[in-house]
Amino acid sequence: MVTNAQILEVLSPGEEESYKERKQVISAEFVVATPNVPAREAQFVRYSHQQLDGSWIIVDVSVDELRQFHRPSTRSVCRKRPSGCLIRDMQNGSSLVTWVENVDVREKEDEVHAILKPFVESSFAFGASRWIAILQRQAERFIYATGINISPSDALISPEGRRSLTMTANKMVVSFCNDICNSTYHHWTSSNKTRLKTMEVKTNKRRGDPGKPPGLHRTAGCTVELISSHNRVFDYLSDIQNRPQWERMSSGSSVQALVNITTGPDPRNCISVLAMSNHKDILILQECCTDATGSYVIFAPISPDVFQSMLYGVDQEVPLMPFGFSILPNVSGSILDGTLLTMVFQITVKNVSSKQAVEVVTQIVKEALQRIIEAVN
Repeated sequence: MVTNAQILEVLSPGEEESYKERKQVISAEFVVATPNVPAREAQFVRYSHQQLDGSWIIVDVSVDELRQFHRPSTRSVCRKRPSGCLIRDMQNGSSLVTWVENVDVREKEDEVHAILKPFVESSFAFGASRWIAILQRQAERFIYATGINISPSDALISPEGRRSLTMTANKMVVSFCNDICNSTYHHWTSSNKTRLKTMEVKTNKRRGDPGKPPGLHRTAGCTVELISSHNRVFDYLSDIQNRPQWERMSSGSSVQALVNITTGPDPRNCISVLAMSNHKDILILQECCTDATGSYVIFAPISPDVFQSMLYGVDQEVPLMPFGFSILPNVSGSILDGTLLTMVFQITVKNVSSKQAVEVVTQIVKEALQRIIEAVN
């Protein structure tokens, strides 16, 4: 994933309303969906070029001249050697993308948690296979979410309702991805360890995040190793019938999906709205997405009134407090070996001290992960 990206300078704007021959100086942070891997900072020039046969070449490269934009960094620094992609039109509505990623990284000692080092050193974290997988999934999501390709069950939802639900879910996913990573604007602090040595909870506090309810927010996150496969863990967490087994709010409740929008050829990639029998005033917006390099199961509470408005295609700014899981395949050499599961949960501090709020979110994360470990290992 990429966060805190900004264009520092446009060296050449290219042709009007086109990316042809455009050159830009970009600053960005490359992140993994866990608090335990620091962001990789990079500053580079991006050049876009369309060849005579219509194919596109997009190249990133760090150059010494960027020192004028350099700022002292306390984080991992990434220097891009010529990297990027070649995009060819296959004349059948699809594209062939070839991606090359070539970087030098200067990481500080012991910055990356030991259980995540093999994953970070593989191509699953920052390599070309990861960017291709993300590009593929986003393309599928656009095609399905806009109704270009839909399943028969999805046709029950109006195009306006589909658009509104998809846009809201996308905001939820973007917010969650910003919350879960370890970047310049998200500083995590280690909390106390449980009797399980591998379960170290980290916390942070934020205020004034766009798209969230007003007030101070306290967040807890934790990454654990599981021996079960990445697919098994994803299937368990995305199955709404398993939700009462690990989540406090739906404990003792039956859960049903009110709507389900497929976002890719794999039916497990979907957006849903869930109802719980013991909470009539709260619904859960859920998005599940998976590919070979990683998966997510993300939720946010919404009100029934908001849900009805979305079904009618009403655009509104809905404050969201997302929580959920990133599910990454553990890597041992070139072999996939188990799962790296990260859970993040957050609350708005109300009627309690900030310290008490930290204790609450920490306990919620610990309890949920312990139940999941018991269920899938």
